[in-house]
Amino acid sequence: MSTGQLGQGQGPSPNEPLPDSFCDVINLTIGSHLTVNPGYPTHNGQSLKSGDLPGILDSPGIAAVDDEHTQYPTFNPEKLYDPPYEAHHDAAPAPPDSSQWIPIPLRTWFWVSYVLVLVAGAIALEVALHFSHKNHGWPTKENAEKGILHYVYTLPAVGVTMILVGMWAWTDLEVKRLQPYVDLLHGGSPPQRSLLLDYTRTHNAFVWVKATSNRHYIVALASIMALVALSFQPVAAALFSVRDAYQTLPETSVNNLRAISLNQDQQIQDLTSFLGASGFASASIVYGLGDPAFIHDGYTLGAFELPLNLATNGTLKANTTAILTDPGCRDPDRPVTMNRFPDGSGWNNSATFSGCQFFWQVDKSSVHKFGAETMSNCTVFNTTDVSFAPVIFWFFTYSPTAMASVTMCVPEITLLNVEATVDLASSNLTHVRPLSNLTVGQGVSTEYAGNVTGAPLYGRAYNGLNWTNLVSDPFVNARAGAIQLQLPAAVFQHAVQSAEGLTEAFVNNTFASLSATVYTKYLSILATLLYFVSAPRPMTVTVSTFQKRLFLSDVAVHLLSIGMLVLALFGTIMHLLHRYDRRGLRLLHEPGTLASAAAFTAQTPMAELLDGRQRPEEINQALQNLRFRIDPLRMKIVTEGEPGYETAQSPTGWRKSFFGTTFRRGEPTNGDVLPGPSPPN
Repeated sequence: MSTGQLGQGQGPSPNEPLPDSFCDVINLTIGSHLTVNPGYPTHNGQSLKSGDLPGILDSPGIAAVDDEHTQYPTFNPEKLYDPPYEAHHDAAPAPPDSSQWIPIPLRTWFWVSYVLVLVAGAIALEVALHFSHKNHGWPTKENAEKGILHYVYTLPAVGVTMILVGMWAWTDLEVKRLQPYVDLLHGGSPPQRSLLLDYTRTHNAFVWVKATSNRHYIVALASIMALVALSFQPVAAALFSVRDAYQTLPETSVNNLRAISLNQDQQIQDLTSFLGASGFASASIVYGLGDPAFIHDGYTLGAFELPLNLATNGTLKANTTAILTDPGCRDPDRPVTMNRFPDGSGWNNSATFSGCQFFWQVDKSSVHKFGAETMSNCTVFNTTDVSFAPVIFWFFTYSPTAMASVTMCVPEITLLNVEATVDLASSNLTHVRPLSNLTVGQGVSTEYAGNVTGAPLYGRAYNGLNWTNLVSDPFVNARAGAIQLQLPAAVFQHAVQSAEGLTEAFVNNTFASLSATVYTKYLSILATLLYFVSAPRPMTVTVSTFQKRLFLSDVAVHLLSIGMLVLALFGTIMHLLHRYDRRGLRLLHEPGTLASAAAFTAQTPMAELLDGRQRPEEINQALQNLRFRIDPLRMKIVTEGEPGYETAQSPTGWRKSFFGTTFRRGEPTNGDVLPGPSPPN
């Protein structure tokens, strides 16, 4: 049927219904007599009132109104009461939640997982720091501060933080990209906050200022958190450091080489070892030598293996046995009595020790004279066996005047269980701590100590100066004489080298302490020869040494943990606020492309409004003083004044949509009620 025929009143039978599609083109056929706007039924150019509806519904066809030659089509009642925007050929119903497009970083599964990773990472860092302190770090190679190992322990942490920072940067970007659409969703949006807004082209250092001025506080919060996240990488690079740490290694087993027992080997009777011991004692005074291995401050330990395969620079601690030597040196009861020979050729000197007198004479053959011998014929002390008799060190000088000094030493030994500390670098004892007195058969290598504590020694100490069983070997006798001369010579030299000097040593009679120093060193060395025998036994030792250890930095761990928790907290707040703010935004596709822009503005005045405008000033001028929103049903950008614009909510404060009356997804608020007739009951 042609339009001309319709205008002449030639049309279908009044009872013949028109096709539904006819309503879509009726504006083109009946001009001013009947105007059908999209979804708004009108009659003679006027909007239909609810009172007009029964007349229309009761008519079988098109009713004549003013012109008898004009006919009107019959309306389908179902089409009449369709929602207004569904009368458009391009309109679509609100998509279900499953068909909505939401950026991946804003999806619940993504950001909840991200927040949990941040919280778990912060907790893991603090736990790792605790174990770093507890275990004194973790072992690493000697060259871990340089080379490939340096990157092995630093790059993984940096890589993980790069991923975390990148994930938040992605989130921040999507929040910025969606902000114009969120603003349009709430309506009343000027172009500067919607159509012309692009936060992605502003540096994060400044974008939060711009977002705050636009009252887009969620964008500002996301940008600030992005700046916080940028600090993760340099802090992560400082998490680990390699330091020298004094570390105690697990206990290890070594061989205890010598055990306490009386050495009855006849070979030691040639006094060669004794002479060497006296020479070392003398040299240690003259040249400042320290104690030999396994000897320290009068303690003598049986030698044991040092686990140098574990460490060459550190300390070793071991529970073992030792012999403590006390020289028992003392001054006479009274000052030395000096009597000059009548002819002036020398002096006769005497001293008393606990009632026992000791006499010695000197001549003028030398300015300084000294000697050492054992005391005899004294009932107070055991002098029946000269090997255990007290030792006398006497000294005489003619400069600056005639002076004499004498010291008696009564050596004793004590068998002990001790804790020994050995310096692995020098193999020297550095400390010995007594634990208890030794009991035969109890402790490390104590099963052979019975012949020292019992017969034949009965706990007595050899004096090391006199032997009753010396053979008539001139060389052995010469060695014995050398020992008796070498020891007092070392004491005399000690007095010469002392701070007070030789004269003051005579005046103050300090030779007792000087003699004790030299004699103790000599007897301690002899103890290794006299009171220990070879008897290898396993023993447990503990080694402590400096190692290259990998540590966590306290400051870096705390800073990174706090930063991750702050990002997790404010990230959660941001996501919850943003989810609520965009709850009515139902995008069917990813915005940002040219096709997407065309889809949002197709068949809207926006196309004509911006037609031919390319320069920024032209676009700004065209959009000036206009306000926009997104039609929540068609997802089209509409301009203030267009039909349907009234469905927008006007933001109050920074977001009425957040602080205003809440509604469930899919339920319109009072401001979202679409105009038009009510559907039939």
